[in-house]
Amino acid sequence: MACKRPTAGFTLIEMVVGMVVLAIALVLMATLLFPLAERSAMGLQRAKAAQLGQAVLAELAGRRLDTQTPVGGGPVATLTCCADNAAVCAAAAANPNDPGSWELLDRFDGFSGRADALLGGDLYNGFTVSIAVRCQADTALGANWPGGAKLVEVSVNSPAGERLEFAQVRGNY
Repeated sequence: MACKRPTAGFTLIEMVVGMVVLAIALVLMATLLFPLAERSAMGLQRAKAAQLGQAVLAELAGRRLDTQTPVGGGPVATLTCCADNAAVCAAAAANPNDPGSWELLDRFDGFSGRADALLGGDLYNGFTVSIAVRCQADTALGANWPGGAKLVEVSVNSPAGERLEFAQVRGNY
């Protein structure tokens, strides 16, 4: 009696070759897709850092410009900065862990820390913020600012280490 060979199906060698080809294709696709996912996360962090920078500038815009600023706002004859009078920033040094209680813009000069400590909540976990406030002369910024102006520079660092810079000018206008 003669043995009949099955005519349908795959041989073991065909199956192994197919699995090797499939494995190579999956490895190539993975090397192409994984970096895309990482770059996508970086874009999200960059957008969140930009949002944080704008939120910090908005928060600082709501603070009093100077010790001489009248309640409700108004012009100031001459601006006083931390560099001119250390007492202006003394309250910030006395309570460095509660920036929400600092009512003067100058008290934020030299702040460097977690964004959550500045804005509250945990929306910006892993992001850090640095703030510098500097007095500028009447015409230092290309326009006439009666009594001078203050330049606020905000640096936001994302968890990935990317740094974004923001600036705002405040003064009498």
